[in-house]
Amino acid sequence: MIKYKLFRRLLIMLAAMLIPATALFAYANHTSVNVVRQTLESSASKQLEFTAAQMEQSLRQLEKQMLLLVNDSTIKAYVSSAEFPEYLDHLLMRKTVEEKLILQSQTEPLIDQLNVYFPSINEVISTASDHQFNQEELVKQPKNQWFVRNEQGKLTFHLLLTNPAISAPNLSNTVSVVETTLSGEYLQSMLKGLDAAGNGTSLYYYPGAEMIADGTVDRILIPQLRAGGVFDVNISSIHPRLTVLKMNGEQYLVQSVSSPSLGGMIVSYIRLDEFLRPLQEARWLVNGSLLFLCIAGIAISYLFFRHFRIPFNYLVRKIESLGEGNYSIRATVKTNNEFDYLFERFNDMASRIQALIENVYEEKVRTQEAEYKHLQSQINPHFLYNCLFYIISMANKSPSAVISMAKNLSHFYRYITRKAGTETTLEDEIRLIESYLEVQSLRNKRLAYTIDIPSSMHALSVPILLLQPLAENAVVHGLEQKRDAGIIQIKGMSTAEHYIIVVDDDGTGLTDKELRALEDRVFNTAAPSEEIGCGLRNVHHRLIHRYGPESGLSFSRNEWGGFRVTVQLSRREQGD
Repeated sequence: MIKYKLFRRLLIMLAAMLIPATALFAYANHTSVNVVRQTLESSASKQLEFTAAQMEQSLRQLEKQMLLLVNDSTIKAYVSSAEFPEYLDHLLMRKTVEEKLILQSQTEPLIDQLNVYFPSINEVISTASDHQFNQEELVKQPKNQWFVRNEQGKLTFHLLLTNPAISAPNLSNTVSVVETTLSGEYLQSMLKGLDAAGNGTSLYYYPGAEMIADGTVDRILIPQLRAGGVFDVNISSIHPRLTVLKMNGEQYLVQSVSSPSLGGMIVSYIRLDEFLRPLQEARWLVNGSLLFLCIAGIAISYLFFRHFRIPFNYLVRKIESLGEGNYSIRATVKTNNEFDYLFERFNDMASRIQALIENVYEEKVRTQEAEYKHLQSQINPHFLYNCLFYIISMANKSPSAVISMAKNLSHFYRYITRKAGTETTLEDEIRLIESYLEVQSLRNKRLAYTIDIPSSMHALSVPILLLQPLAENAVVHGLEQKRDAGIIQIKGMSTAEHYIIVVDDDGTGLTDKELRALEDRVFNTAAPSEEIGCGLRNVHHRLIHRYGPESGLSFSRNEWGGFRVTVQLSRREQGD
């Protein structure tokens, strides 16, 4: 049984290409997504941490400045100046404090408003002209820490520092209170700077108050962020906390870091799907390419199976059937590809093999038939009786003739009875007809023969019993039918294309009509109905089957008026 190694190797090679490529692309895509995501997380985390640290540093710097301001000698002296007899000095001192506050607020961009309260004299000095002193409200507010106010939907952050640092609840021992106001616009500008870094959208969350954010924040996400525990201020850390939440069907990378000074939290979120969309598109493109390669591989495998393996298997079955002896087998399937040419060549080969087998078989039958007929004709009692009678009659007259007759007769019968196979050399055939003609010449004193065949032709391979039937035909049907006839001449020659042997006799010959009738009997493939021409016909067809259609016998009259048989052998079949 044939093994289809080529088809199997093609499938293995296709799988060996697609499977590693698919695994490699999947690994590369997974790795690239992880690398980009880690880079994004790291970049956003560092940016958020840097912004929070910068804000804390600015607040610490502001607190130091306010601490210096509350302990300023001018502010301390302002309370005692109210007791001066000259009220003008008190006003000048107030003007000095106002200028310091204005200068301080202008040099520090974080400050939205500066207020200095003097509880003992119920006065306030502020950078805002409409700010009024309210003792009751001042007492209620937290001291020495940041707190938030929500005024008309806007958040402001305040820091109250007292002098002395430890003051009575009713501020009875307090010389002055410095209030610093930090507006929400500052935090919004800080958040815009954070967003400008390209790491998502940011907001500032303060527990129990409205958050600070610009218009780019999706307010729908706020409840989901709160539900996800992002706004849990109890979890404090100096490093950003990362959380991945799925909101509105999309994944968000949420980072949060607490602000210890203000007590709030900076939150930044990034839409991962939007950020990773180019990679997702590349992944879909790669997956589509791999799918196309898989489909193309399957299609190629199917086409290879359909147009190669099936016709090849069909041809193999036909060849096996031909090898089993079914020479009439033919390939009849049409594939509309190169296999049609192979099928045509197979049919031609099968036809040639069938014809060759039939020809070989027919030639073998003819050879056996010729051998049988010649053996039968030569061993017939009449021929043997004549030879024995000649020996008896010449025993006392010419012992040498008896010896010659016995010798040639024994050579003749030894050859035709012991020669095996279907091929012999022309030299053996010449010896056979010499023995035959010598026997005939002893019986018929009129018979004279000559054999002139070049020695270069003696080694030719020829069918057995090639020349003897021709010599017998010349003796029986030529010389014995004419009293004054007695010459048989056998000549050989060669041309560029053929070897030629001519057998002539000076017997009765044949008329044109008789020649045509003989040719019909000899050249016809059907078995002759008459005994005349049977030997010539067998020789002719054996030559055609052995040497091709260019070889065979031809008949004519010679210059003596007798009969001529020409034997033509193709040189190509002899290997020349």
